[in-house]
Amino acid sequence: MNKQEMKDFVSKAHHELFTLHDTSALKRYFSDHFIEHSPLVADGLAGLSQLVQDCPNLKHEAIRVLADGDLVAIHGRFVGLDEHALIGFDIYRVDDGKIVEHWDGLVAEAVPNTSGRTQLDGIATVVSNGQEEKNRKTVTSFFKKALIEGHYDAFKEYTEGGFFLQHSPDIGDGVTAVIDFLNKIRNEGQGLVYFKTHRTIADGQFVLTHSEGSIAGERHAYFELWRVDHDKIVELWDAILPVPEDQQAVHPYGIF
Repeated sequence: MNKQEMKDFVSKAHHELFTLHDTSALKRYFSDHFIEHSPLVADGLAGLSQLVQDCPNLKHEAIRVLADGDLVAIHGRFVGLDEHALIGFDIYRVDDGKIVEHWDGLVAEAVPNTSGRTQLDGIATVVSNGQEEKNRKTVTSFFKKALIEGHYDAFKEYTEGGFFLQHSPDIGDGVTAVIDFLNKIRNEGQGLVYFKTHRTIADGQFVLTHSEGSIAGERHAYFELWRVDHDKIVELWDAILPVPEDQQAVHPYGIF
């Protein structure tokens, strides 16, 4: 499958299963040996089937769909999965024409941040411009310096003139706002510590990083979607969530 076929294949599987509640989609799209990393679902096809049965009001709205190699990521909104709507990312791995693995990062829907941005609004159309590897290199270089090594002033180096659109519920727009926020929580002992990036998905002007780290000593998963424009990072959407201890016991690398 080419990139667009991969997006269409996974998007259909996701929609038919989680919005149409058609569990026969499991046979059409998913491998018999499917591996589930989500802390919300039991492993295997049986876990997905049970989830759909247990959540009769489940629906999903996809906002952005990215594909890179054997991975497809969907950024969107679930209702009927929890008491409140959940926002975040689903990552699927495809092998030999079937979905073989899934990770997700979902957080509660929040009110718009101080800049009036929500967790999902903003540019949604993926523009394939042939810059994917260049954008991936920009983001991974920034990520290592600013987040893994903790040099937050790197936001200034990798953005232009302080321009930075922020969709995190806790932070407003601008480089100063994000640097001040990160320094504040670090000084309070609640800083975001990053250990390792497990996978990146680069498609058009977007790069999704899926990484792990800790907050106040508690293991966390980070799903962060960066938009790059002319070699500068200009926008961020994220979902940051703790990794449950029981889920870490299921797979050696937790939800990773």
